[in-house]
Amino acid sequence: MITKVIVPKLGETMEEGVIGKWVKKEGDRVEKGEVVFELSTDKASFEVEAPKSGLLRKILYPEGATVKVIEPVAYIADSMDESLPVEQKKDIISGTETEIAADSSPVTSGTVSPKLETVGGRIFVSPIARKLAAEKGLDLSQIKGTGPGGRIVEKDILNFTPFSGVVPAVQAPNASSQLPDGCKVIPLSNMRKIIAQRLQKSVQEAPHFYLQMDVDMTEANKLRDKSKESSEKSSNAISFNDMVIYAVSRSLKKFELFNSHFVNNEIRQFADVNIGVAVALEGGLIVPVLKKADSKSVAEIAKASKELVAKAKEGKLTPEDLAGGTFTISNMGMMHVDMFTAIINPPQVGILAVGAMKMTPVFVGSEIIPRMIMKMTVSSDHSAIDGAYAAKFLFSVKDILEKIKFNM
Repeated sequence: MITKVIVPKLGETMEEGVIGKWVKKEGDRVEKGEVVFELSTDKASFEVEAPKSGLLRKILYPEGATVKVIEPVAYIADSMDESLPVEQKKDIISGTETEIAADSSPVTSGTVSPKLETVGGRIFVSPIARKLAAEKGLDLSQIKGTGPGGRIVEKDILNFTPFSGVVPAVQAPNASSQLPDGCKVIPLSNMRKIIAQRLQKSVQEAPHFYLQMDVDMTEANKLRDKSKESSEKSSNAISFNDMVIYAVSRSLKKFELFNSHFVNNEIRQFADVNIGVAVALEGGLIVPVLKKADSKSVAEIAKASKELVAKAKEGKLTPEDLAGGTFTISNMGMMHVDMFTAIINPPQVGILAVGAMKMTPVFVGSEIIPRMIMKMTVSSDHSAIDGAYAAKFLFSVKDILEKIKFNM
């Protein structure tokens, strides 16, 4: 019996993943629940387990391939002699449906090689070969394919020498050949690639606008000092970020449009307030989610957020820890950043950027008094949020923080 090993959908916004490493190889015996491969997403890396016991009959994708969720990436069988199914996949380049020969070799571009037959002179070519040919200005009709059914594959493009009379398009000089001495080329990690893709998509598709307010954190600073003094351990103390999470979660209950996703030209508004807390790691940014933050006291938020940050730094976050975020907070105050604007984490419609607190001379009536001032900037998706609404939301956060309206 053949069983598919698929790319699991680890969150409602997950569309694809990158195969980071195959822990097992073809022909290996695997037990149900045993790790078969590692999967990288824009959030983190996860281990994918075998859905049943058997032999790893066929691996369809190599390490580094980008694969859509729910797509099969391998097959587990009772024996290595079992025949494999033929999958129907959509060619990501042409958009046409093609048959996938499970017995063909794994591809390198995240698209499975189709089982080809020559029909009416049609040229069959893999997506990566088509792209490479276009870059080189080559005529595909002049190239003989060596893949299954005469399909043109990447090596055919690389090995092809144009005959006399065929003039390739002029190519730009190879940038890598012009690098100065001492220049180091650092390939992007799978996590970094997906982060770049998602945030580029966010900037291109979500019309961002930004509003900034100063927050007087003087009283909140006193509360923080008092919390440190009263705590038996400093790790139990309430942080400024915990206060911000509290203020944001309460404000999201008043301004519910911010607690939404914008998907397929519709706003999906959620009942639970699940705050994503951006954590900077060496390999990139990760956003664990504090669930139902609006129902937690400041002390409960402090405990839960510390646990999430610790798990993030230890690489122990689970898919559940990263799923379901409805709004994100990015705090760079501890890095001495005064103010910044953050890119929205799609499909969310807003993100709050929090800067450092600084002692600042402030007019109180006619007097100038030193106060602890912190700058906050909210990035909003204009597809779902208008300026006046965003301003009221931001002021609500400011008001809670300044008047320390906290449920301890």
